[in-house]
Order: sequence, then structure tokens, then C-alpha cells
Amino acid sequence: MLSHPNRPLLLTLLLPALALAQPTDEAPRMSEPVTATQQRPSVGHPSPASPRRHPSQATPFPLGARLVGETVGGALIGASGLAVTFLGGVLVSDRVSCGYSECRSGRNLSLISASIGMGLGAASGVYLGGSLMDARGGLLPTLLGGLMGTAAPLAVVALSDEASWAVLAATFAVPVATSILAFELSHGAYERRRQQERPVVMVPTVSLAPGGGALGLAGHF
Repeated sequence: MLSHPNRPLLLTLLLPALALAQPTDEAPRMSEPVTATQQRPSVGHPSPASPRRHPSQATPFPLGARLVGETVGGALIGASGLAVTFLGGVLVSDRVSCGYSECRSGRNLSLISASIGMGLGAASGVYLGGSLMDARGGLLPTLLGGLMGTAAPLAVVALSDEASWAVLAATFAVPVATSILAFELSHGAYERRRQQERPVVMVPTVSLAPGGGALGLAGHF
């Protein structure tokens, strides 16, 4: 036991330690680490917990670039089909009736086969060029459009005895145009169906401000 005279001295030594041990309101508080769940989301933006949805791009290539690609593809493959079927028609006409330069029937057979080859080749080239540019036109409508375009060169062959090559070349460009038209129409029909079948996406949003907060929903329809 401490003697009575030493107690005041002991209390005097302990008072500063007791004062430091007591929590005070004025003492600075250590800031707690802010976790991802405690961060406030930006006003008007979805909360971090909600998944981000990026709208899919339907066709990244513009219509003008797509038409150029379809025209080039249709012209190249259409010309190849025209050349192959024209030579085939010439060989067949030599065996069946007469040569290309000997009679009209042989000439007409060669030009008719060339027209059909041009139509099918142009449709195939248009479909290939458009598909490479992420368009979604139909193959069957494009082929039908190419075959419908062969009506122009076939009409020239049927109505004229000696049509010039310039006129035939102009009419052979018609299957390219009708193939592009059919492909773009079927692509537009596909886009309309896709827009109608697109599901509704809803994302909850949280907005916090010093005076309060708000909850809401955001999405696309």
C-alpha cells in the first residue's frame, strides 16, 4: 500500500494519461477506406452493380459504301458469268443449229445464255459484296431480281436483228441494278423484323444529391 503523502503525486502523474485516453469530439477521426459499394454513382447514370449493355450496331457501313461494294461485286462476277455462258452458248449453238455468225438462231442462243449467266452472276456478286459489308439481304430475292433484270437484254435480242454491242452492254447492266434493288429491299425487310423482335431492356438507376435522391428505370424499347 502507498502511503497517504504519495497519493497526490501519483494522481498528478496519471491525470495527463487519463485525459489522453478519453475520446473527444474535437479529435480528428480517421477516414475509413471507401469501398466500391460505398461510392456514390453519378447522377443520372446506372448504378455500378447493374450490367452495362451496349446497343448492337445493325450495319456499320453506310448505304453509299454498301452500294459501291455491291455494284463492283455484281459487275465483276456478272461479267465473268456472261463470258462463261456466252462461250458455252456459242459451243452449244455450233453443235445444235449453226454457228454464232452463220445464222440468227445460233446468235440468239448464245446471247440468251449470256443474259442468264449475267443475271445469275450479277446477283451472286451483289449478294457477296453486300454480305461482306454486314448487310442482311436474302439470297433468293437477289437471284430473282437478277433474273428479272435479264428481261432487258432478252427483249433486245428478240426485237432486233442486229443490235450493237453498245446497246447490249447497256442492257446487260440492268441485272446488276435489279439485283441491288432486290438485295436492299430484302435487307430493309430484315431490319424491320429485327426491330420488332428486339426485347425491352430495363436498367435501374440511382441518383444521389446532397438534398436527397431518386430511383428510376432506364432502357431502350
